[in-house]
Amino acid sequence: MAEHIGIVIKKESDRYAQVVTDRKGACGGCESTPHGCRSCLSSAKMESRVANPLGAEPGDVVKISLSSTNLYTGAAILYLLPILGLALGAFTGVWTSTIFDFTEMFGSIGGAATGLGAGIAAVVVLDRSPRIRRRIMPTITAILRPAVGMPSFKDGSCCD
Repeated sequence: MAEHIGIVIKKESDRYAQVVTDRKGACGGCESTPHGCRSCLSSAKMESRVANPLGAEPGDVVKISLSSTNLYTGAAILYLLPILGLALGAFTGVWTSTIFDFTEMFGSIGGAATGLGAGIAAVVVLDRSPRIRRRIMPTITAILRPAVGMPSFKDGSCCD
């Protein structure tokens, strides 16, 4: 299960909130190479939309979680669907090239491009589905009250 600690910066409704967390490095081994891996050169903060079943308010320090199953489901949708579409399109293109008397290479390239487009379209459609989106969205699982000296984000501003 993936868990992060963050600060609520904006409450969108009773169901959702914007939370800012520290970005985790890709490998955490910047010291292992002479010049570093440069994965930490981007912003050190990451803003995410999360489910807010506990009613956290701006300024609250919260724990957000995403189960491994839902994490892998989201990754499969995002990465595997376009690849699957590409492969199926290429095979279908070779098969249809014999029917329409094209060269196999032309059919394979055309089918692969069509399959990749269909896979990306499927990802967009699934991403817009409220049922799928709710399933793969991180959720606030605990409210840890603001620590002393923590900035308050009651106005919705963050990271300026």
